[in-house]
Formats: sequence, structure tokens, C-alpha cells
Amino acid sequence: MSKLVKLTSITVVSSVLAASYYYYFVDRDGFYYNNSQWRRVGSKVQGIIDGSEDIKPSTPCSTKKVTIVTRPMSETMKDLWNEQIRNTAEWIYSWGK
Repeated sequence: MSKLVKLTSITVVSSVLAASYYYYFVDRDGFYYNNSQWRRVGSKVQGIIDGSEDIKPSTPCSTKKVTIVTRPMSETMKDLWNEQIRNTAEWIYSWGK
């Protein structure tokens, strides 16, 4: 009986994988693959390597002065801790609603 269960489970898993492969790649002519971000990046890189696509120059950085405020890590951790406590209290309070 255990051999039958193993064979059935392997058959079910392989059938699910085959069906997902079919619907993902074959049924829609690779719609999801061809429109995926990985495919676009790969095609762009291949075009740059082949020389059929130009590299656009990046926009120049601004030279304006910007004030950057830094905080100690302990203050940031306190804020994160307090936010978690507030979220937990709100979640517990939502049980009574």
C-alpha cells in the first residue's frame, strides 16, 4: 500500500508541475515570462552587449546644499519599539470591538 501512496504522490506533484509549466510558458506564449522584469533586464543587457541598444546618460546630480539630520541608533530603535507596542496594543484592543 505504501508503494501505491508514494507513486500517487509523485504522480500528483509531477502533474501539478507540468500543468503550471504549461499554463505559465506554453498556453499564453510565455506572456508572463516575456513581460517579466527579469526578461526586460536580460534583453536590455543583451542589447547593450550586442551594440544594438544605446546606454542613456544618467541625469546630472544637483549641486544644491541639503541638510541631513542624523539620529543616534538608540533613538531609532526606541521609535521602532514604540511603534510595535502601539500596533500590538491596537491589535489587542481590536478584539473587544
